[in-house]
Amino acid sequence: MWVLIIYVILSLIGGAASLAIGAFVSSAWSDPISLPIFLFCYFGSLWLAWVIAVRIADSYQLEK
Repeated sequence: MWVLIIYVILSLIGGAASLAIGAFVSSAWSDPISLPIFLFCYFGSLWLAWVIAVRIADSYQLEK
């Protein structure tokens, strides 16, 4: 259960960071370039959030 709570928190942070990166790229260059960059960052942040959440949950279980 804890791994899902950690994952949701991390994915919200990653989604906000992806949105900020996409908005920056959109304002600096153009909209067609910002969409693939946003999608890459968003799905990458979801994957990274899962990896980090599992590691945090495993380290918590080992301490207990």
